[in-house]
Amino acid sequence: MKAMKATNRRPRGAGDRRVSVTWLLLAVLAAVALSVGACALWLPDRAPLVLAQAREITESPVGTQEYNGAENASVTVTLSAQRDLIVNASGTVTGNFAESGVESGKPALAVNGRSVVALNTSTPLYRDLAVGDRGADVKALNAELARLGLGADGESDTYARATATAVAKLMKDAGNGDDADGALHMADVLWIPVQAAAVTAWQGVPGAQIAAGSVVGSIPGGIAKLALRSGIASDLDRSFTLLGETTTLPAGAVEIDDPAFCAKVSATEAFRQMDPTMVASSGLDASVALTQPVQVMRVPAAAVFGVDRANGTHGCVASDGRVIPVGIVGSELGVSLVQADDGSTPATVDLGSRIAGLTCS
Repeated sequence: MKAMKATNRRPRGAGDRRVSVTWLLLAVLAAVALSVGACALWLPDRAPLVLAQAREITESPVGTQEYNGAENASVTVTLSAQRDLIVNASGTVTGNFAESGVESGKPALAVNGRSVVALNTSTPLYRDLAVGDRGADVKALNAELARLGLGADGESDTYARATATAVAKLMKDAGNGDDADGALHMADVLWIPVQAAAVTAWQGVPGAQIAAGSVVGSIPGGIAKLALRSGIASDLDRSFTLLGETTTLPAGAVEIDDPAFCAKVSATEAFRQMDPTMVASSGLDASVALTQPVQVMRVPAAAVFGVDRANGTHGCVASDGRVIPVGIVGSELGVSLVQADDGSTPATVDLGSRIAGLTCS
């Protein structure tokens, strides 16, 4: 019996050591937890990095680029009044050439078998002309004959031999035979106020009876003036293109009223097919671009201050506190394209508090 009791007794030592180690680890973990909690309570709160106040940006690098200012532009159109066309021949209409409109230098109709040629001159033709005659109407005739490539002196106010030769060729090309003296007879001419135009209420149909001084038809008003809807001028000359015709829009200008250019646009087939009422109310689409591309600085729009209220083309930037007057030649999303008046190109421009209170002069 004593032997059996001896074998059932568990030895002490190994198991007790495992229990002691476990409790020690638990004690250490509890101490760490209490320390972390105490630190969390005692240390001051710090805002997360994403909520911290952002550092103020006070300068920005300056970029450069070549700029041509090409853009589409909406244009308002001012039209002249409708004009009646007065025929100077009497008799029976024997030919109608104006179904698609009248054009300077080409026959509009025929009366008693003789062509009546449409002519656009800056001064209306009102008398028969022959060699030796002088005046503003002669100068206007010479200019149009020169434009038509008939060889007259476009700067002369004298009906010279060259004028007579040009008129004789004009009439011969129209089917009127060879007039030896080259005189211009009003019965052979239909004066028109533009180079080409559609016609309305046209009476020049074969068989119609007409009398000198009567209205043979009307033409809608031509273009008298064009203006950019934006009203924003440029310090530089720009090319202006409308319906395939191009002219120069001078620096500082937003309108074009040059009679020659307006006449060219009015004479285009595209314009002649348009409804004048719609043109006057809706305007037309054109394109503009700088005549000569320029090198510009790209700066943040917020860097430009003191912009003039008159037309928005001048302002200032600052670099290291130095105020630099600039011309504003264009803009893109969030960016202003500028040129320094003194031709300089700073490496950086000031922003925010650095330009607060600065005066643009």
